[in-house]
Amino acid sequence: MIPQVKTILYTTALGSHTRPVFRFTVGLAKQLGARIILLHVVEPLSNSVRFLIDSYLKPDAAKDLHQQASAGMLEKIHQRMEAFCAEELGATLEQTEVIAEVRVASGLACEVILSEADRHNVDLIIMGTHTGSGMRTDLLGSTTRRITLTSKRPVLVVPVADSENTEWAKPLI
Repeated sequence: MIPQVKTILYTTALGSHTRPVFRFTVGLAKQLGARIILLHVVEPLSNSVRFLIDSYLKPDAAKDLHQQASAGMLEKIHQRMEAFCAEELGATLEQTEVIAEVRVASGLACEVILSEADRHNVDLIIMGTHTGSGMRTDLLGSTTRRITLTSKRPVLVVPVADSENTEWAKPLI
């Protein structure tokens, strides 16, 4: 049986350089009649940053500050993702038929991406990876590489040029 793609998990770092990947994902979803789940993962604070915060604040104050900052940051990122979608699609999220959900999650990127893919039973994961000169042309980003090596689901990697003006052709099926 030929697999059908009905749900796509699109992971994004939200940079302007990722817009061509988003446009490609939307074009593919429209051609396949699929819905997109947008996912942005916020990595946890590094140990050195946590140590620095803990050295200046009492444990309870540091914990409260971290929780407030995390909640505020996640809300801001969610709003930014909604604005990004509205700008790129020319409609609000409620008006679009292709975006099923916008998710902002915190944790280790690889773990969160694979977990969300399982939770939503996605048929395809789409990620971008940088193109450039020198060593960068030979290496996928560490998150993209780990996902392609460990995912049980198909992963489509779209190259992201260093120029934000790069446009990829609409996908052809």
